[in-house]
Amino acid sequence: MKIGLVLGAGAARGWAHIGIIRALQKAGVEIDVIAGCSIGAYVGAAFASGKLDDLETWANSLTEWQVFRLLGVGFRRGGIASGQKVFDKLKSDFCAPTFEGMNIPFACVATDLYSGREVVFNKGEIGDSIQASCAIPALFSPVDHNGRWLVDGAVVNPVPVNQCRQMGADFVIAVNLSADFRPRLIETRELEHQENQRKTDEMLEKASDGFIKKWLSPEVKANKKKPPGIVGVMSSSLEILQARVTRSRLAGEPPDILIEPQLHDVGLLEFHRASEVAEKGSQAVDRLAKQIAFQLNLVQKM
Repeated sequence: MKIGLVLGAGAARGWAHIGIIRALQKAGVEIDVIAGCSIGAYVGAAFASGKLDDLETWANSLTEWQVFRLLGVGFRRGGIASGQKVFDKLKSDFCAPTFEGMNIPFACVATDLYSGREVVFNKGEIGDSIQASCAIPALFSPVDHNGRWLVDGAVVNPVPVNQCRQMGADFVIAVNLSADFRPRLIETRELEHQENQRKTDEMLEKASDGFIKKWLSPEVKANKKKPPGIVGVMSSSLEILQARVTRSRLAGEPPDILIEPQLHDVGLLEFHRASEVAEKGSQAVDRLAKQIAFQLNLVQKM
């Protein structure tokens, strides 16, 4: 039986994928094909290339200030950050140069900005495919690829179960990082979502070295009731959109096992919390240990 692993979108929450992969490996689950979207594509590419150890070591070493520098904040065409150093690091240290050079078959998805179509990368040179899959609208600039402008795959397919099926997976384990934006949970965790929005705005302000504050109009800065910042609005809106798209796609293309880590307290840009977030991913697998063992006949290993 061929087992597929789908790693969903979720920005800094995506470090949970590392813990999930580790927990699955410890349980004896052997992954045969991988599909990823956005941060899921970033982690998935490293795992498929046999470089997950290196990625984990680097992610765990990140400090808040290093994240600021890696973002490369500064208003530019199509986005307010480049993140180029992050993608250059992937190419140089964590990823094979071609899809065919990976140890495990791998695919990732992006979105055509103008047609709205899902764009799939699964062969040839890696090039800018991972960067395109991670190009969060308004935060990162869209990627020009073969005459098309591409943005984050999460716009159309945050958890690409269909890609694992198309690669021949008989059994699919999928990771959804957007479970905390279900309607029944939003009301009870509204204050936590507001706090995440505030932290995101604060981090971006620090990363921009005051540039964003200078850019805001005096009227906005003088407002006693401070409105949400530009990135907070963008990130929360995208998370809501992503959660709704995910529910719709998973209803039509359900995986055999769905892993949903509890990440409601993790902000969009809190990449410096890698070890903590990875542990939350590992805990999510532990909660499903008996179900995974039963369905994959791994009772003796779980």
